[in-house]
Amino acid sequence: MSITLAMAARAEARPTRPRFEPTDLELEDTGVAELDLQIGPAFGDGPGGNRMLLPDFEFDLGLLPNVELDIDGAFSLDHVAEPSSRAMFSEALWTCVKLGVWDSRGSVDGPNVYAVGLQAGPRIPILDGHGIGYGALALFGLTRERYHLALNLGFILDPGDTIHTGRPTSFVGGLDADISLDRRGAWSLLGEIGGVYYTSRDPNDITAAVGVAWHVGEMLDLSAIVLGGAFSGADRLAVLVGASPKIALW
Repeated sequence: MSITLAMAARAEARPTRPRFEPTDLELEDTGVAELDLQIGPAFGDGPGGNRMLLPDFEFDLGLLPNVELDIDGAFSLDHVAEPSSRAMFSEALWTCVKLGVWDSRGSVDGPNVYAVGLQAGPRIPILDGHGIGYGALALFGLTRERYHLALNLGFILDPGDTIHTGRPTSFVGGLDADISLDRRGAWSLLGEIGGVYYTSRDPNDITAAVGVAWHVGEMLDLSAIVLGGAFSGADRLAVLVGASPKIALW
C-alpha cells in the first residue's frame, strides 16, 4: 500500500466525515497560549472507515480578559478502499474568536456560577473542500465546586465540492463536562456528547466521549479519551491521547 496526499474534490470521496466537538467556556489568561494536541486511531465502518488522527489540534490565545483567539482543525491519515491506499485528509480550519459575554460572579449569590459566551469565525479549507465556510456557537456554562459544564448550540457551514455547491450545512449542539476528581484538582473526568443535524444531503451524527486528564502543573495537561459514534459514516470508535502545553507570551 502507498501513502498519498489527497486533495478530495467531493465530500463523498472522504471516507469519514468530521465530528462536532463541543467546547468549554474557559478562557485563557491574557497573553497565555495553549496548544491542545490529540493523536490516535479511529475505526469506522469497513476498511475504508479506519484512520489515524495526526493530529486533532486546537490553539488558544488569550487576547483580553474576556476575549480568546481559537484556531481549531485536524489532519488524518485515512484508509481509502478504492484504490486501496492511504491518503491525508484535513478538516476545515476554524479560525474564530471566543467571547465571554456575561457571568454571574459578584451578581448572584449561591454555589453556582453561570456564564454566557459566543464563538464565531470563518472555516477555511486546507487540503479538502472549496470556498470559505463559517461557524457560530452560543455557549452556556455552569460551574459548581468541582463541576464545569458547557452547553453548545450553533450553526456550521463548511467548504464544499466547489465554492458554491456541495457545502455541508448543519445545526449542532452538545455538552462538554469537566469534573475534578480530587481536592487539588490534579485529576479530572472528561465527558462530551455532540450531535449534528444537516440541512444539506449529509447524514446526521451523534458522538460521545469519556476520558481522564492529569493536570501535571499550571502549564501542562495530559489526557486519554475514548470516543464512540452512533451512526455509519463517522468514527464508530476512537482512542486518543493528548497533551496541552501552555506558555505565557506576554
